[in-house]
Amino acid sequence: KSISALEAEQGSILLTTKNIDKPLTTFVRQDDTSTLKHNYHIGSNITGWILLNKKPLIIENLSEDGRFKPTDEEKNDIHSVLGVPIWFEGNITGVMMLINKKNEKYFSKDDLTFFSIISVQAGQMIKNLELQREAFKERKEAEKLQEIDRIKTNFFTNVSHEFKTPLTLILGPAKSIMECSDYNIIRKDAEIIIKNAKKINSLANQLLELSKIEAGQVKLKVEYRDIITLIRETITAFQPFAESKNVNLGLKSSAEEIFLYFDRDKVEKILNNLISNAIKFTTQNDKINISVVTKSLPFNYEGKYSVYNEGRIIKGEFLEIAVTDNGIGISKEHLDKIFDRFFQEGSAYPQKYGGTGIGLSFAKELIELHKGKIFVESAQGKGSTFRIAIPMGKEQYSADEIVDEESVGLLRNRKNAEVEFEVKDTSMSKGNEVNNAIDLLTAEDKALILVIEDNSDVRKYITGILKKEYRIREAADGQEGLDSALEKIPDLVISDIMMPNIDGIKLCKILKTDIRTSHIPIILLTAKSAVENKIEGLKTGADDYIIKPFEESALKARIENLLRQRKRLHEHFKTLGFFIEEEIINPVDHKFIQQTISLINEYIAYTNFSVEMLAADLAVSRSLLHKKLMALIGQSPSDLIRRIRLNKAAKLIEHKSGNISEIALEVGFNSPSYFAKCFQKQFGFNPSRYHQNSKKQN
Repeated sequence: KSISALEAEQGSILLTTKNIDKPLTTFVRQDDTSTLKHNYHIGSNITGWILLNKKPLIIENLSEDGRFKPTDEEKNDIHSVLGVPIWFEGNITGVMMLINKKNEKYFSKDDLTFFSIISVQAGQMIKNLELQREAFKERKEAEKLQEIDRIKTNFFTNVSHEFKTPLTLILGPAKSIMECSDYNIIRKDAEIIIKNAKKINSLANQLLELSKIEAGQVKLKVEYRDIITLIRETITAFQPFAESKNVNLGLKSSAEEIFLYFDRDKVEKILNNLISNAIKFTTQNDKINISVVTKSLPFNYEGKYSVYNEGRIIKGEFLEIAVTDNGIGISKEHLDKIFDRFFQEGSAYPQKYGGTGIGLSFAKELIELHKGKIFVESAQGKGSTFRIAIPMGKEQYSADEIVDEESVGLLRNRKNAEVEFEVKDTSMSKGNEVNNAIDLLTAEDKALILVIEDNSDVRKYITGILKKEYRIREAADGQEGLDSALEKIPDLVISDIMMPNIDGIKLCKILKTDIRTSHIPIILLTAKSAVENKIEGLKTGADDYIIKPFEESALKARIENLLRQRKRLHEHFKTLGFFIEEEIINPVDHKFIQQTISLINEYIAYTNFSVEMLAADLAVSRSLLHKKLMALIGQSPSDLIRRIRLNKAAKLIEHKSGNISEIALEVGFNSPSYFAKCFQKQFGFNPSRYHQNSKKQN
């Protein structure tokens, strides 16, 4: 553009280098004509002058200018020269040059002024490029750090996920040893195993959830509730730990109750991290204060922070929870790194206090999910105060972040079921009674449970727990489990979620939508402990959801619960008839029952209507029809047909005149005596007596 504007024949931009022997390198060179050569020595002489004098240069006539000594060839070819320095942040970063004007012999001073203006623009362009390069470099470094962080997280996530299976095999047997052993030494050793295995499990859960937060898979589930109750419960849970160090936990709140929208599970994890750290880093015979106050926005604590949501300050009320200790404190140079993942304060007794460097990072991620902030004030040797700010309003949360009643009810019902069956009398006398009763059952009387688990040790562990009370069938992966379920139609399925071929979620969907297996209760086993995972598992149709590592008593209680629910359903059909709300059972099963009853009513007058005909119309085998009806309503197909016929007969006797033989024939009985015998068995009266009683009542 300079060549064109000033009608020059040749132009170049040279940038400085760190090489003393070659201080300039050609960055851009362009010729307007091909008559000029590129190897003129005059270029280096002129650029050297500009660098030394740090000012623009005009050579109106090279032959007459005494400052330079051009060759004869250069004198003939070069008439006039313009050279200007390129400035960048107070230093010369290069030189711009133009050689020879086309139509006139010499460049003018006006040309030099214009060219100098262009050099300023060039300097700005170079500055912008430099800034872009620095930004690019910083971005690449940040991306590299993020990639390293991601690799670390993925590594620890994968490792922590793999911890879940062996932890099941550690905690389960250890608890059995502790409960069954009569030796105090063995019981104490088992307690140590359990305590430390639970610590590993807690760490594994944090790493798993961190990876989900990073992937954007963790969603808030906020409810309007009292946060002070949660804080008190958390403090109570930490009292034994605090008392072991003679540390006093104190709570000071601006109100007895403070209601706001928050995710209980996530806030509990935040509090657990902060209080646990405070106790860990506090010396003996000291105190930790937890204070709770509400503040208005713009939320400003000593000018340090305001809370933002998508780039704007959130207005309204905020809750501040502060945890203050008088412990070892944090060094000043590490304060800005304390929330970085995997960072550990290394200056104050690292071997004594240990840690993984993920607790505070985890807490920070969870708080920011709540559109809140976390801050720390600390001085080494004087203790620390961690403050979290959580918005109290509802408007900052999206509709899908506010828990709907359906999901709340689903989880609460599941929790109530857990409490009901986990708190049991485990005395030896009652246990012996139960075992004796189980021993009296024949193999065919025991329920058949299909255990699907790709880890052979876990599969054997579960089988060992259940084999005395139930018949067990095993499968090593999802596909094998599916084939086995379709072949044997078990009474209950226990399946891991993460498996080769077909995972547990997909397996559950297949079984719950297949007419042959839709009635089978399914318990899913998983290493994922988040509420979202539980809801996902239950929404696939799973009847229960157990998190690894699990306890033997919990697994047995869940199985017992589901089998009892099935028996209660049988009682419902026997006492209240065939109407049942669709929400209580699987929609596929509900439809199947309705179709079965409808077909029986349709053919009720046909004396030759049989179980085989019913099975054919339902497009299932006779054996499957028998298993399914026994599982759903506790009656065989022939008993169900007879029951519906007799119920219809009872209604005809109540509302219709006519003899008993005609009514018997109308409901499919061709033998009046057999009809009377069946009627007597079901209602306790023979048909004639029933007719007389119904007349008296009318």
